[in-house]
Amino acid sequence: MTNQKDNLYFHEEIMLLSLREEDGKLETNAAYIYGSHVASAVMAELIMLGRIEVQKDDNFTVKLLSNEQTENELLNTALNLVNEDKKDRGASHWLSKFATIKNLRERIAEGLCGRGILKAVEGKAFFFFDKTYYPELNPRPEQDLVARLEKAIFTETREIDERTLVLLSLLRKSELLKIPFEGKALKERRHRMKEITEGNLVSEAAQKAAEAAQTAIMVATMVPIMVTTVIT
Repeated sequence: MTNQKDNLYFHEEIMLLSLREEDGKLETNAAYIYGSHVASAVMAELIMLGRIEVQKDDNFTVKLLSNEQTENELLNTALNLVNEDKKDRGASHWLSKFATIKNLRERIAEGLCGRGILKAVEGKAFFFFDKTYYPELNPRPEQDLVARLEKAIFTETREIDERTLVLLSLLRKSELLKIPFEGKALKERRHRMKEITEGNLVSEAAQKAAEAAQTAIMVATMVPIMVTTVIT
């Protein structure tokens, strides 16, 4: 796999899709997404990196496989939470923990600012409160992201890389896909998305990661943390 520092992380991709390019404010459709979708992205990334696994038991227990630090500070924070806890806990517990990491929104945005993709702009929320927004500085990464998803969803290609597969597993049943694509068109391709995320179009390792991502999203529906606590 390509060195991850050259790619976007899943939580960064979700942020890019969630923010309006021109002013850095939350897209309307993104307001209906639970904050735990971001936490699920963090969990999926740690799975892809071989740091944790989600077991297929009644509690979807999360097991630590390695505490080796990653190249991403936010992922390391999440990994350290799991490493420092000596109890076996289910995915719902860790999704709640990941979604409420301090300054989560800013940490994701700052990582994208550091890459020259977003920029920080001071503004006002509700006319009174100081707030930092993150409009897009370099549109190319999001354009490439949307192109990857478009190719996977709207063509019959079998050449789908494992990260696109896992990302689609995270987004498949969310409103975020309705930001770059029309809802009617997505509805017509439901069978295709199901085939991609539940079929055998990619490697076994990627398929396992996609299954774990879908498990995280399923569990996330039981975690009442709104997206506004994370990326608005």
